[in-house]
Amino acid sequence: MSRLGQGDLHFRNHRVGTVWVSRLAVDVALQPRIGLSAGCRVQDLSATEEFPEGVAGFTIAGLGGQLRWRSRDGPVVGDLSIPKGLQYLRSTNHPHEHTFTICCDVPHHVLSRLEAERGGAPPVFWMDLAGSWAFNGSIQPIYHDPWRFEVPTDMWLAFLSESGYEDFDVVELRRVLKHGGSLQRAVDYLNAARRLVASDPPNAVGICRLLVEALDKRLRDQKHGTLTAFLTACTDELRGEQYGRIVAAVKQLASMNHHDFGRDSLFTRPEALALVRHCEALLLMVGELTQPLGTGSEDGDGG
Repeated sequence: MSRLGQGDLHFRNHRVGTVWVSRLAVDVALQPRIGLSAGCRVQDLSATEEFPEGVAGFTIAGLGGQLRWRSRDGPVVGDLSIPKGLQYLRSTNHPHEHTFTICCDVPHHVLSRLEAERGGAPPVFWMDLAGSWAFNGSIQPIYHDPWRFEVPTDMWLAFLSESGYEDFDVVELRRVLKHGGSLQRAVDYLNAARRLVASDPPNAVGICRLLVEALDKRLRDQKHGTLTAFLTACTDELRGEQYGRIVAAVKQLASMNHHDFGRDSLFTRPEALALVRHCEALLLMVGELTQPLGTGSEDGDGG
């Protein structure tokens, strides 16, 4: 299996092994957990001035560390743990590969920040490991330099989908919108658009128009007037005018897949994601600005 990245393991000042990551996937937990398929190979230390007879049969007593974002000194994503897989690792003269899983819990708000900063590019992490060797009844530190690994975009998107990240965002929207009347239909459109961002970006963009129209209709039904009029009433005339232009621009962009302007409109994934994020922010803003309106509606808030 190909490796996403790898680094060296040192006993004192001597390189004795290699550790690597080959895959990122979701691991079982009550919150998003990165499961890194990892492996390592550890070789006996040959005779040196410090160890004239060499060192054989040493083991890893413990291994952990931190997962960092984008650079070796970047922000910490989370702490690393290795629940199992290293208990049988022992250095040999002819080492073979030991496989294990490295886990990192990543709360939803951290995932949201990573997604915002990733900007459609493959995510880059740095493995900052720390641990110790067990040797001849003593414990020696594992010397290790942080190393970089890049996760393919499709692998990362699969992780986000399987971890429930997108579902969580919609639940959070419902929580906020619950206090501003029922906007469930618009939330449902947002959910549908998000699911299609990776597989069908043009269709995801088209759904954004339906979202804005559903939001506008709901505000009219609640006697708030148009979406632009509502935002003007909640802010001021100057800001309301600018918000109205944003809403109009979103609708015009989203309608390009449904009207013939002489050429096909093929939106890319980053474009679709940007438009969906705009709609998400618009929904949150309207939900927080809307005053409580009582209960009883055909849509229900589902929260």
